[in-house]
Amino acid sequence: MFSTVGSHIDGFGANSAVTVVVGDAKVTGRKADVILAAHYAMMAAQRTIKKAATNNEVTAIIAKVCKEFGCEPVEGVLSHKVKQHLIDGNDVIINKETSVQQVEEY
Repeated sequence: MFSTVGSHIDGFGANSAVTVVVGDAKVTGRKADVILAAHYAMMAAQRTIKKAATNNEVTAIIAKVCKEFGCEPVEGVLSHKVKQHLIDGNDVIINKETSVQQVEEY
């Protein structure tokens, strides 16, 4: 199950999502690898986002973590810099660069 919630305060938007495994069976194998890869890639990306880091460094760390789990990041996913009254700014982090999907470094 996947659930999302979004809100805004004084024009600043925020979105959050949670993945929950439904049922009483333990998740193992490839399903567990995918869930852990997504979790650890998000945690590594958060640690990488800091002053003087580039968006390409964040994309690279996502790819590195996913590779450890034998997974691939999802194509076409962009994380935008949020500003007041703007949830999709020009500064973006791409989840996975391809020959047709690339973003400018910032």
